[in-house]
Amino acid sequence: MGEPARQDDVLGQKASAARRAFEARAMSPAKALRRALSRTADVLWDLALVTHGVSQEMLDQDGVVERLPANTLLVLLDGPEGALGLAVIDREVMTGVIEVQTLLQVTQMPVEDRPLTQTDAAMTAPLIDGTMERLACYLEGHPLHAQFAGYRFGAMVEDARNAGLLLNAAGYRSYRVAVDLALGRRKGDLVLVLPDRPHAEEAELAAQVAPGTPGPHEQKMKLLPVRMEAVLCTLTLPLRAAQRLQPGDLLPLPPEALDGVAFLAGSGAAVAGGRLGQMNGMRAVRLAWPEGAPRSEQAPEPTERAEPAPLPASPPEVAAPEQAPDLEVSEMSEALPELPPMAFDTGDFSFDAAPMEEEASEDETLDFDFAAAPLDIEES
Repeated sequence: MGEPARQDDVLGQKASAARRAFEARAMSPAKALRRALSRTADVLWDLALVTHGVSQEMLDQDGVVERLPANTLLVLLDGPEGALGLAVIDREVMTGVIEVQTLLQVTQMPVEDRPLTQTDAAMTAPLIDGTMERLACYLEGHPLHAQFAGYRFGAMVEDARNAGLLLNAAGYRSYRVAVDLALGRRKGDLVLVLPDRPHAEEAELAAQVAPGTPGPHEQKMKLLPVRMEAVLCTLTLPLRAAQRLQPGDLLPLPPEALDGVAFLAGSGAAVAGGRLGQMNGMRAVRLAWPEGAPRSEQAPEPTERAEPAPLPASPPEVAAPEQAPDLEVSEMSEALPELPPMAFDTGDFSFDAAPMEEEASEDETLDFDFAAAPLDIEES
């Protein structure tokens, strides 16, 4: 009996099938690399560069160093976010690139066995930069686009040992291309080694999202119920008073309640606070914290609600006021002392208003200062 297929293998097969289907419709990295090399040589120097095949490998650091051939040109590639790649150029290909820039043609003269210099590396920079730029352009929209984008010519590396010290990624993608220059006058290999960046695709997608663009789950998150309570203050009432509360009753609040509004999440933790007011005819709260400053500078740390003091089992007995003795009205009148008679000198006062009206008509106005008039009080 065969062993049951592991879930990881099944998922890997599905991912590979999806990638093969995508590459069948679009351009694969191998095809894009071949086209980028040929197009760059043609645009720069009108050079016929033909690629005969591309082999791909996934290697670790040691595997990359072991496969670096001797007596080849090693060029460091500077990538995004400090990523470092490597371009390995055969001496035949390097000589053909130098000849087309200096002699304007590719010859079949034997390759000189000499030490490589920084000038040799600089002469290959246009081919490397143009190829990497077009490679990223051809793979636009491909799932591996972020693995090839952003690389350019860096510097020459002396040998494989120094190259191994510079390569610090866990894994690398190696692409080996067989190159034919000027109808077979020069033939050789060109190897492109790029670090495997697992999170490069996610970073690229995040960079492409414009500010303010809704996320993939924004609509669903807006439908989730969120409970938040605004608390002005806490009051402690006796149980009897709380039981007598009815709709419409008024509870006195302290004056500082308006400045101490706290917003509590569903778990009871304070998440914001401010001052209660109104805006456009509606109740509003001006938040005092958080506002980017440390929590200690904006508002004190929320403390747990103080538990009200436990009520006694039975209400305390209050002494009843002493009742006044029952007295009859006659007894009350007998107990009052005799008051002296009040004598008033009423004088002669006439209730006839006719003479006063006649005097008023003669004088029109009565100029008399009642405040300055002497007041005679008769003592008895």
